[in-house]
Amino acid sequence: MTQVAPHPYVAALAAAVDRYHDILTSYVDRGGEDHLALLDRMVKRGAVFGGRPICTLLRPDFLLRSQHTLIAHALRHFRNAVRKAKDVIQGNPELLDAMGLTDGERRLLDLCPETRSLGVSTRLDMVLCGADLQLMELNAEGAFGVGYADGLTDLFEAFQPMREFSAERQVTPVYSEGALVGAILDAWHDFGGTRLPRVALVDWREVATRTEFDLICERFQRQGVPARFVDPRELEYRDGELLANGEVIDVVYRRVLTSELLSREDEVKPLLEACRARVACVVNSFRAKLLDKKMLFALLHDPRVDVAFSAEEREVIAHHVPWTRKVEHTRTSGPEGAEVDLVPWIAEHRLDLVIKPNDEVGGRGVVIGANVEPGVWERALELALVDPSVVQRRVPLASAMFPEVGAAGEMYFSRRYLEPDAYLFRGEFKGLLTRLSSTTLCNVHAGAGTVPTFIIEDEPR
Repeated sequence: MTQVAPHPYVAALAAAVDRYHDILTSYVDRGGEDHLALLDRMVKRGAVFGGRPICTLLRPDFLLRSQHTLIAHALRHFRNAVRKAKDVIQGNPELLDAMGLTDGERRLLDLCPETRSLGVSTRLDMVLCGADLQLMELNAEGAFGVGYADGLTDLFEAFQPMREFSAERQVTPVYSEGALVGAILDAWHDFGGTRLPRVALVDWREVATRTEFDLICERFQRQGVPARFVDPRELEYRDGELLANGEVIDVVYRRVLTSELLSREDEVKPLLEACRARVACVVNSFRAKLLDKKMLFALLHDPRVDVAFSAEEREVIAHHVPWTRKVEHTRTSGPEGAEVDLVPWIAEHRLDLVIKPNDEVGGRGVVIGANVEPGVWERALELALVDPSVVQRRVPLASAMFPEVGAAGEMYFSRRYLEPDAYLFRGEFKGLLTRLSSTTLCNVHAGAGTVPTFIIEDEPR
């Protein structure tokens, strides 16, 4: 059998990673100890999720400049296609019904004015292997990781083996928080704000990402913007103002999920009343829920929607968004274009597919067909016909070796699956973070971790 040569990007990255590992190993062999202190620095910096370090590894993820250019090109057309899709869906009752919005979510849509942006702050989960880029799902509510990313980037820039590697290879760090602050200030000005706003980052105080919120608030404060964390139960709406402990709040950077607000509506009435009265700018608005539904990716392939796309946008969707369909009894085109009877076809093609609930976070309810027995897949399919869900072509994750420190201080290497995430601020690609896991479910709620992403030039210095 003829062996297929890896894509040049894969070979170039492998060579860069090998060189980094050689530098790190040599540093440790010479008696260097910076690697032993790195984890402690991360914890002190607040890179903690649910009480555990969010990063335990000694290498960041590397991205070639050519790969970064590829992502930027694809995301520009993807963003434009999603904006057009959103307009088509909102103007078509049948398509809006297909999105699977609850009555409560529909009610909240009317609380917020329409905006042109894709969402002030969104995260796009991707799979990248060489030049093969796949855009898997969009997170428009509670886009995790921006605060962690910048803190980890700072620490790796100062890490001695990384400094030695940077002397040989031109490396560019990727920072995101400045773009986040700018996007939120722009949203405030669009809202009609004319002065420096007072910002509240709003979520439940007991969430696992609590330390990330402090990091984000610190970034606002360093840029001269008053910002604080506020639990939604601490908000008051009084005399036409939204207040937190007696202080006026102008901007709500909302990390609390819509579904959670609706399930505890009696506890969060002041926030909803202020939103209804439009006395506070809420970011992301409740209209972002349209972007958060997994059904969006199925409708991007729908002829009723993609008729609005340009030829380039249609090409990007075809090449970079995996085949996705709502799980229902219907006939439709399969991944190869042939018509299939969808439900029996899903049952027969378990190894090639993933079932995802239309509206869940943290990897909850996701069933990867290749990871389960046929009986489990059949039950997942039965549930997906009752609880709105999509089926998506499975895209194998890339994997790589990463160094870490053992309990006795020894350094060792282990294989991790990688899922890079792109941050979009008002639709502009302005940040990256890579999630890693020892399993094929790269979700921090399921035990995954993160590393910062650095861009390296395609050729050494």
